[in-house]
Amino acid sequence: MNEQSVSNRLSSAKAALKSTILKILDLNRQLKSLRKIKEAPGEIALKQEMRLLNKMADQQAKIVQLYEIRLPSKTGSD
Repeated sequence: MNEQSVSNRLSSAKAALKSTILKILDLNRQLKSLRKIKEAPGEIALKQEMRLLNKMADQQAKIVQLYEIRLPSKTGSD
């Protein structure tokens, strides 16, 4: 991969990670408001979605780290 390709992929990976983190924060707000209600039927579904989003965010963060590592190594070898 050339430097520009890695840079473009890094930018899109960062955008995807940011989007996922914003969804996680929104779900956290929803869960906090549901905890105030004693019987919250949607809480289990939100927790499952939160687990999935956390796994996605972890995976996306690893991808961002990989591209960040590759980018400087490509510029140093050119």
